[in-house]
Amino acid sequence: MKRILLTEGTSLTARETITSLRASGYEIDILSSDRLPLSAFSRWKHRIIPTVNPNEDPEQYLGHISNLLRSGNYVAVVPTHEQAWLLAEGRKLLPPNPPIALAPTSAFRQVQGKSSFASLADKLGIPVPRWEKVNKGASIGISYPYWLKSDFGTAGRSVCKVRSDEEKGKAFLLLSPDNGQLMAQEHISGHYGQVEAAFAQGKMIAAHTTMSRAVGAGGSAAARLSVDDPETREHIERIGGHLDWNGCLTLDFIRSNNKLYYIECNPRMIEPANAAESGVNFAEILIEMSSGQPLPAHVRVGKAGVKTHSIMALLLGAAEQTGSRKALARVLREYMTSSGLFENSTEVLTPIGQDPSSLVPLVATAFGLLINPQRSEKTVAKAVEHYRIQPETIRAVRELADKARQ
Repeated sequence: MKRILLTEGTSLTARETITSLRASGYEIDILSSDRLPLSAFSRWKHRIIPTVNPNEDPEQYLGHISNLLRSGNYVAVVPTHEQAWLLAEGRKLLPPNPPIALAPTSAFRQVQGKSSFASLADKLGIPVPRWEKVNKGASIGISYPYWLKSDFGTAGRSVCKVRSDEEKGKAFLLLSPDNGQLMAQEHISGHYGQVEAAFAQGKMIAAHTTMSRAVGAGGSAAARLSVDDPETREHIERIGGHLDWNGCLTLDFIRSNNKLYYIECNPRMIEPANAAESGVNFAEILIEMSSGQPLPAHVRVGKAGVKTHSIMALLLGAAEQTGSRKALARVLREYMTSSGLFENSTEVLTPIGQDPSSLVPLVATAFGLLINPQRSEKTVAKAVEHYRIQPETIRAVRELADKARQ
């Protein structure tokens, strides 16, 4: 039996990766610092392997991965969140030629931070909203409303919309600046989407674009529609080629009046199930790349018109945005009757018909939110704690890697 290793099991991406690989024939082991991660509730996983939180001891975490690779039991490691960045920076601490599709560290450093990505986009002629770097208390030359952003962050937890001087002050207090620096970016009203692509040493081998049909916690896409969008593919191909990217790369964008504005780059695979349902299985592609299997001769492009959703993410989004039990009940009613957002749409996070144990976290989340809708923020924050990689962790790994080179 061929076995693969996921780098964490708490994120939506990790759980959708399991869904995407359900028929692949791989045994799926999952590293997790969370005792009962979301991915534990699936009949398609092989086992959960307890590990340390990489932010608490990155050297031990990387050592754990190294020992698992040296066992010879794994054909590939699939980074399911910011661990891709961590593994790239700590490559020297892993066995030689590890079976992981990773871009060079120099490439990660150009797109992981929000301001560095915006700088690269400007250089390559990729459209982004007007932006500027700011320090706490400094004046900002962008008119209200705008977004104030920490340079690093995930799950919508590092951005604040600012509409007034009062909100500006609150945003500065709320955000934790990295190296004392934040980024301000013009607000663009429009339709939110993502384009994802897989690259092999700078050559694009697969691409898929989706538009959000409804948002979850932090503004994430909790329901998606696949679309055929050559312009987004051309833009991501330009970036991936310039960076000599290896692995998956994802761009968030706003489409406004038929114009594109890119607002963020995630240098990794993002929630891959809609793409898999559309014929582009990014998880399988990463495994093929990591294990040295033949890659497609032509670019794979996902078919348009495929609808997917995550009821759990939609519930968390409804609770966060409204704080209303009535809104939660409406989402549940549409889910039970396959109407509204759920009509002709496939559940990709907790597909209880095929994977009955995934009902457990869904029921626990639904009941918890119905009792107290304010629990959504705590639920998301608890999950993020186990998969977000802190900038301080990356700096520590760089120092360890530099010592390993000497």
